[in-house]
Amino acid sequence: MKLLFMDSIESTVYGGMEEWIRLVTAGLASRGHEITVAGRRGSEFLRRIRETTDKASLLELDITGDFRPDTIARIKRHLRGRRIDIVSVNFNKDVRLGGLAARLDGSARVVWSVGLDITKDSFIHRWLTPKLVDGVIVPSDSLRKQITRLGYIPPERVKVIPIGIQDRTIPESRAESAKRLRARYQLPYDCLVAVTSGRLVDQKGHRYLVEAAPAIIEAVPHIRFLLLGNGPLQGDLEEHMERLGVNEHFVFAGMLDDLTLELAGADLMVHPSIEEPFGIAVLEGMRAGLPIVASRVGGIPEVVGEAEAALLVPPADPEELARAVIGVLSDGRLREQMSQSARRRFESDFRYETMIDRLEAYYRSIIQEACHGTA
Repeated sequence: MKLLFMDSIESTVYGGMEEWIRLVTAGLASRGHEITVAGRRGSEFLRRIRETTDKASLLELDITGDFRPDTIARIKRHLRGRRIDIVSVNFNKDVRLGGLAARLDGSARVVWSVGLDITKDSFIHRWLTPKLVDGVIVPSDSLRKQITRLGYIPPERVKVIPIGIQDRTIPESRAESAKRLRARYQLPYDCLVAVTSGRLVDQKGHRYLVEAAPAIIEAVPHIRFLLLGNGPLQGDLEEHMERLGVNEHFVFAGMLDDLTLELAGADLMVHPSIEEPFGIAVLEGMRAGLPIVASRVGGIPEVVGEAEAALLVPPADPEELARAVIGVLSDGRLREQMSQSARRRFESDFRYETMIDRLEAYYRSIIQEACHGTA
């Protein structure tokens, strides 16, 4: 198959769907499929794609408006020249730019890979989206229900394919990783580390962790919170920490290319999101064998399942969040049980190869439907 993945994320931003594209394109390219990835010129997104695989072609675009003719024309020329079968789009802007190019090309099919509910109740979305999209992929049933609620995306057109990530072998013991982690961030050697991974935006709920911190610190004085990611709320969070007198217990690690040490050396993952269609960060924590405290929102319950891999709490509730974190940090045996359950859950349900198998089958079915329709 010949596939083009398009993502118009801002140049300095890199999030969950961009990571999904990176994983998927590497997997499909390794199986012999011809891959192109389109994004903004000079973007962090394309940089990471370039560093992941040399088997994918990059199409750098100057993306401004949703209907920019020269951008649509350039995409169309690429589709025609490469004889692309599938255009995978992400944002609403991508649906229109990539979708219109595909319709003008006349042969490429369009699959909308939705990582967050960005459907809108407007005439242009209701009228145009069904005309431009041949199929929709979501990572959770929760998100499928969200994006079909307005009625212009038929439920039968939506395929749930859970995200899978590659396993990693850590070449050292957890104790050695813990020691190196504390040295890297100049933390006390005997502290407990709670890690939170995600962009510093409202959706991820960092403020509720900050508000839960005083109670947690009172019960577990040697706790340190390691925040992985960057974003526009860092200044506000720092001011909030200062007001509450907890800033010395928090470390901002910034956006990292590799989280292996940060997850392998931590004692707990805290994921306080108020909106989370799936939760790749939670899945990465499970892969690392971390006990997890997370919000009961979106696709997170589907990821952790009924196993004892996580304690789920109501979103935007600092008191319940603090109570759960204290309970886990205060019980070493519970942490070990949750760690083992998290790792088993990852191994049984979220293998990377399984995700690629499902995507291959789905893309082929979309191509076959198009062939039958033409015939």
